[in-house]
Amino acid sequence: MKRSEADEDEHSPYLFCSQCEQMYERILIQECPYCEKKFCRSCAVRSGSQSFCGKACAKNWFFADADEEGEDADARRETDKGDS
Repeated sequence: MKRSEADEDEHSPYLFCSQCEQMYERILIQECPYCEKKFCRSCAVRSGSQSFCGKACAKNWFFADADEEGEDADARRETDKGDS
C-alpha cells in the first residue's frame, strides 16, 4: 500500500517507511538516530551497531565531527599562509 498522509496518525498501529513508502506495523518501523525519519528493516542501512535510513545519515553520524574539524583546520592553514 502506498503512502497517504491522511492514513498516518499517532494512534495508528501502522506507520509508513519514509524510503519505500510501504505501510508496516508500528513495531517493524525504526527511527533514524540522525534525522529521525522512520524506515523499515528492508530499507535500513547498518553502520556499526546502529541502523540508519540511508548512507548519508550513517556517514554523518560517525564522521560529521571529523568533517567539521577538517574544515576548521583547512581554514586555519589558509589564514596562516596569508600571514607569512
